[in-house]
Amino acid sequence: MLTNLLLFAFIIKKAYCQSEHNQYPQNSFLQESFRSQQDPYDVNYQEDQSKDKYVLFYFHQYTNFIGWAILVDLGIIANRYGILLKNKYDIHAIIMSIVVLPSIIAELFMIFSGNTPPLNGNQNLQGLHNIIGYTFLGLMIFQMLGGVIIKFCIQSVNTQTHLKIKSLMHIYLGYTIYLLGKIQLGFGYYMTYQNQKENGKGDIISFWCVYGFIFLWRIIFEMFYQNGMIYLILKKQNQLPKEHSGTLQDSLLIQYIEQNEQSHIYNEFQNKLWLIFNDEIIDLTGFSHPGGQYIWECVKGREVSRFIYGGCGLEDGTAKQYPHSKNAVVLLKNHVIGSLNTIKFTIPIDENTSTLWKLETITKLNDKTSYFGFTNPKYNIISQFTTIHSFGKYFQIQSSSSKKTPIRQYTCIASMAPENVAYRKELVKYIDYVYTTKQQAKVPQQPKYLKELPLIIKYYESKNGFSQYIHNHKDEMYDIQGPYGPPHGIPNSGKIVIICGGTGIFPFLDLLDFLLKTVIYQIALNKFGKQTADNLNPYDCQFNPNIHITLFFAAANKTELIGSDILFPIIQLQKYLDKPFLRLIIKIKDKIEGIETIEERFSKQMFDKFLGKTLDYQRYLICGPPPMQASVPIILQEMGIQNRFIHFI
Repeated sequence: MLTNLLLFAFIIKKAYCQSEHNQYPQNSFLQESFRSQQDPYDVNYQEDQSKDKYVLFYFHQYTNFIGWAILVDLGIIANRYGILLKNKYDIHAIIMSIVVLPSIIAELFMIFSGNTPPLNGNQNLQGLHNIIGYTFLGLMIFQMLGGVIIKFCIQSVNTQTHLKIKSLMHIYLGYTIYLLGKIQLGFGYYMTYQNQKENGKGDIISFWCVYGFIFLWRIIFEMFYQNGMIYLILKKQNQLPKEHSGTLQDSLLIQYIEQNEQSHIYNEFQNKLWLIFNDEIIDLTGFSHPGGQYIWECVKGREVSRFIYGGCGLEDGTAKQYPHSKNAVVLLKNHVIGSLNTIKFTIPIDENTSTLWKLETITKLNDKTSYFGFTNPKYNIISQFTTIHSFGKYFQIQSSSSKKTPIRQYTCIASMAPENVAYRKELVKYIDYVYTTKQQAKVPQQPKYLKELPLIIKYYESKNGFSQYIHNHKDEMYDIQGPYGPPHGIPNSGKIVIICGGTGIFPFLDLLDFLLKTVIYQIALNKFGKQTADNLNPYDCQFNPNIHITLFFAAANKTELIGSDILFPIIQLQKYLDKPFLRLIIKIKDKIEGIETIEERFSKQMFDKFLGKTLDYQRYLICGPPPMQASVPIILQEMGIQNRFIHFI
């Protein structure tokens, strides 16, 4: 770029000398370049040249050189690397306007003024230069208008279904104009060198050097971008300790998030764009999302790692799954205002920890779904969370052998570990036995630690898909980090609704297992007293008797009812209590004895039937396949439920 600037300064100086009637015109290179094939020593010709300075031609020449040799590349680079800047689109728009508007004016001057000096050289080349110029002019005007439209679309909070198509058209047309601009620059530049008397032919080498560098400096930046060198520099800066803003507003927001104060957040921070990435609270207020500002409205206040790594798209289907660049992660990391309270699930045994876990066990649960057990000798894995506010966090997992497979997030389901499954069966059998026979029995013991980190993963066929890969690669090492993310946000008291389908039950299984233990504790407390109840609570779990869950669970058949050994015992045992903790409605074709089942699809009429008209529920938690996640929120909104009470898990 420095060479370009020096060259430009050189040209300006020469042009100035020419306009001031340099007394040594035979030594002026630009003057020689723009001469006709008349005798250079013809006095009449020199006098004519001194009167006509071709001001508009020089404006055309220098404007296009500055714009299409230097500024246009800066505009593209600003758009590429500007992801970390709030005013990225404004910077890009300003630079490209400085390139395009003067170019349009210069083209119009040349078309209507005829202010062109007689140039030597191939006349066909000059004619081609003119034809491309007309095309170039039309495309620039069209591109400029398109850029304005796209900028307004991006910044609009309304859903922009076709924004990606418009953006791609803008990008491809932009590169077409970019190449035409470089070609035009070369034509104009070349015609001032080729077939000149005396000075021209000797400078053809300098032409190729300068013209080559016009492309080369941009190619260097492009190589940095594609190879991730810019990202590595940013990442190194990101690894430095950060000082958060420390504002009172940020501190209050962090406090409300940790305390699950949804109403305070809604009332006091409606205009703040905050979200959660892993365990970090991010403030992106003022940033425009390249896919449309409506995306921020859809993910505001949510955990976004699933979207960043391309695990899923928006639930309403307006934005498909898309793996974001490493620069997007840097953007998030650079705007951290605080962190969530860390809930330990894996406890390091010593300081020399490793995030590499071996896949030790694969056990099929049905045709598509399997239990996966991972081992790491550097960690203990606790078997039981102790509060209702602990559930819902996930682990981030990636193959250490295959870099083609993406990063994915899965909820760790401690309740489905073999030790906990066996303990739960003994516990249910124990409380049912002592309650009905009124005789004491040996109290079952839950292990403190698990042998394996338990995940449940459903198999999906897709190219380079993670679930497909892991189902076929046992005994390999996997990079597992976490747990991350916020908990479910269950209130301390009140009623909540869970609506799930298929594997959407997985994030709730540990919560429901905790609810089962709550039921058993309350039965023992009411029937036998606190001492007996406490014997069933060795880890001092804070059971909450003031919670009621209405669970809608859609399953294709009985084989998909993973977790039935948790759900069915709750229904069976809570008959021993004065009030129920769970109402279970399963959408399934098969009838199940003692369980409410329906065959109808989730609809407003169906929810009205089971939830009633009062709708005094604290939360509506949704997790399931994309069609369900797209349709259920609309149904709930039709029932009069506000968006702030609807949460995707």
